[in-house]
Amino acid sequence: MVFDPILQIKYIFIFSIFFILSIIICHYYKIKHLYLRVLTFLAFLVFILNPQIDKKNAEHHKDIVIVVSDMTQSIIETRKAKEVETIRKDLSSQLKEIGNIEQINIKLNNNKKIEQYNAKEIETSLFKEVNNVINSLNIERLSGIIVITDGQIHDFHNYNKLLSKTPIHYILVGNKNEKDRILKTTNIPKYAVLGKKYEISVNILDNTEKKDLKTDFYLNEQLFDTKYLSPNKNYKIPLPTLSIGKNILEIRTEETNIEISKLNNYQIHEIDGIQDKLKVMLISGEPNMGLRNLRNILNSDPNIELLHFTILRPPTKRDLTPVKELSLIPFPTQELFAADISKFNLIIFDQYGLQGILPPKYLDNISKFVVSGGALLDIVGKKHLTKDSLINSPIKQILPTIPLENISNKRFKPELTKVGKRHPITNKLKNNYKEKPWGEWTNYTRSQLTSGKVLLHYENDPLLVVDNVGKGRVVQILSSDSWIWQKSLDNKGPLIELIRNIIQWLLKNPKLEENFINLNTENNLIKIKLNSISSGDINAKIVTPSKESLKLKLKDTGNGIFEGEFKSLERGKFQMIWKDKTKYFIINDMNNKEVEEITSTDYKIKSYVEKNNTFTKNFNIVWNDQSTPKVLRIYNNKILGGKNWIGVIEKNVPKISENSKQKLFNWYTIFMFLVFLIFLSWYKEGRN
Repeated sequence: MVFDPILQIKYIFIFSIFFILSIIICHYYKIKHLYLRVLTFLAFLVFILNPQIDKKNAEHHKDIVIVVSDMTQSIIETRKAKEVETIRKDLSSQLKEIGNIEQINIKLNNNKKIEQYNAKEIETSLFKEVNNVINSLNIERLSGIIVITDGQIHDFHNYNKLLSKTPIHYILVGNKNEKDRILKTTNIPKYAVLGKKYEISVNILDNTEKKDLKTDFYLNEQLFDTKYLSPNKNYKIPLPTLSIGKNILEIRTEETNIEISKLNNYQIHEIDGIQDKLKVMLISGEPNMGLRNLRNILNSDPNIELLHFTILRPPTKRDLTPVKELSLIPFPTQELFAADISKFNLIIFDQYGLQGILPPKYLDNISKFVVSGGALLDIVGKKHLTKDSLINSPIKQILPTIPLENISNKRFKPELTKVGKRHPITNKLKNNYKEKPWGEWTNYTRSQLTSGKVLLHYENDPLLVVDNVGKGRVVQILSSDSWIWQKSLDNKGPLIELIRNIIQWLLKNPKLEENFINLNTENNLIKIKLNSISSGDINAKIVTPSKESLKLKLKDTGNGIFEGEFKSLERGKFQMIWKDKTKYFIINDMNNKEVEEITSTDYKIKSYVEKNNTFTKNFNIVWNDQSTPKVLRIYNNKILGGKNWIGVIEKNVPKISENSKQKLFNWYTIFMFLVFLIFLSWYKEGRN
């Protein structure tokens, strides 16, 4: 019962005090028929308090049962998905027959979204998904959770203690005695410093045989080792020399016919080969305005260790400089250009002229250094047309141009060639520099191209040339005043980005390679971006890990980037073939928890429960040996299930579906009764 007063409470309180005082006075003077006054007061009080009955029509919520279907990689690979789906349908029918149950289905699928190279995150996250659902539910309505799985659950740490009173039934598919051979590896680096020695650990877990197992090791498609390894023992295997950029490591052990899956007999890893410190030698001639820019760009890269020499005069030249101001340390030509030259990654000549400091045999060493895998950047200056030019030394054999008769000193704007618009060094310069048109340079050495690719030119004269020489690389900049782009207010241009890209290309940064492949995967859609200086759409072929061939059309975007996409649920090593080229790439490493262990087991569930018995007494395990367990109603959690049945608790959580108020007394009736009492009191007291 509730009250809905027609007067404010304070007025009712004042009236009540006044009336009680009047009753006390009447009682003191012994006035007869006092009970009539009391009844009148009570009737009036009921009238102004307006009592009402609060009517509530009680109903009950449906109980909630969560059914989780494990459709993760371990289920798919061992061909248990059909069994899981059959059980789910049987359970759904039984729950409908019981009635008053709301069924919520969760499908575990770790292929929802797989970004590149996050293989270690692929696992069966049962409780994470359950928590996401129960966060939006009234936990009191949860009657039970039924999980159809192979027992390979990896996130017990996400178990929610709110579930401690809810029956959790694990229906295990497969059988208890499945056999499997598992290739396990550890200590495989994601990044490896070139020149550093690495050892990986290999262990073959096997419950099928005890013989030594042939295991092959491949790096970038080349077999580098074969071992016969005893099962269940740890072995250290040294890695061979890696290449800069992506390296594909494959390990394969022999298979047996009695194991449930052969997927985990093979592992594939991608190792990024990187330089710890990239050593760059900068040799400059006379000081010039561009030298500071070049030094600043080199010093801004923390991975570059710069050694800079400025050679101002030859040793035969005499001047009046006091001896005490001369360096007492001789120029270390023997160490730098003979014994230690292989320790450098890049040598830069900035407007350098032959001055006798570097004899021909050392310059020949530089040529050999480039051919064997090193890099050279030559920024030409005024001496390029004199007898002191590098073209008159053994360096000539690796330079991509020959100077003509003159230097052009007219102002001009460098332009991208057709190749320059597509080459990774220069293809983004226009888009990334949209402030205004490029500024002008004031000189360049007219030269004849003998090899390589021209990226910048003016009136068909090369300005920037790149070339591959043997295993190494060479770049020539045929102007001494590209620095104007950085210093001049009126002649701005993308100098810093250009020089950085040139240096990174010389140092073999994979992203600036002509045939670099960039991948992005989501669900079963694989998107590919390919760097290429060719033009026109490319028809390519994709060979999947299962050797299926797929057609792929890469569309030319016009700036040296080709885009295409294909669909595949496979994970592992793919091959892309186009024109006369072949590239290998990995879609999501296969070395994840989902394929490490794929046999059906109750071990993980039981071991977790034993360790956390204080709040996990609500579990029940049923092997699906013959038929789907029977679902029954239970009324407490003392017995959750048996060998062939599982229980869901009846909750019957009430809900309020309607709320209405009804007056306890009719106003007209109580008013007439009040008038009657007043009249009766007056009549009785009047007679006295």
